[in-house]
Amino acid sequence: MNFSEILVTMEDELFRGSKSRYVWFFGGVFVFLCFLAMHYGTYMSLLFPNFEGIPYSLISYLVVLSIGPFIIMITSFDIVSSEIETGSIRYIIPKVHRSSFILGKFFFLFLVFISISSGIALISLMYQYSADNVFQFKNTILFWIFSSLYLGCFISIFLLISTLSVNNKISFTMSIVFLGILIYFFLQGHDTYLKYITPFFTVLKI
Repeated sequence: MNFSEILVTMEDELFRGSKSRYVWFFGGVFVFLCFLAMHYGTYMSLLFPNFEGIPYSLISYLVVLSIGPFIIMITSFDIVSSEIETGSIRYIIPKVHRSSFILGKFFFLFLVFISISSGIALISLMYQYSADNVFQFKNTILFWIFSSLYLGCFISIFLLISTLSVNNKISFTMSIVFLGILIYFFLQGHDTYLKYITPFFTVLKI
């Protein structure tokens, strides 16, 4: 593993990679969905009678919890498997270590989604200010930290699935199966298992 190789891989994906626009597009869709949820937060606030005012940070985090894994899957399931399927990885691996290559891909996605969670946090802060004229920095910072951890966790999982797959179809299928298992545990009331792979319970208890 070489830090300079990681940085080169990340910069190549961020500025010259064909997937960069694709990732930013779905990131923008993600931000827009959170914006809609906060915009219509007046109706959702009826679900939280114990909160004073409109809990915009909580609303945005619930959107991140529910939609985030699907956005991550769409943007990352083929980030390595496509290189394997097309054979282009044969020309890349001799130039950089495999670990540096994988970490560069990870930090590319992580940087994008940290930027996205930052944008969502700023929108949440503005809506909170417009509602009660008080900046709730603590809630906003907690939202940003745990959203980033949550999304980073799923980035690493789907990146691992993509790395273990020989083509995009297998990677996509394995990703769908993984999300299906999570949804099954959640719907069956076995959501305590989620604490082993996400910071789900850590955030909800704060």
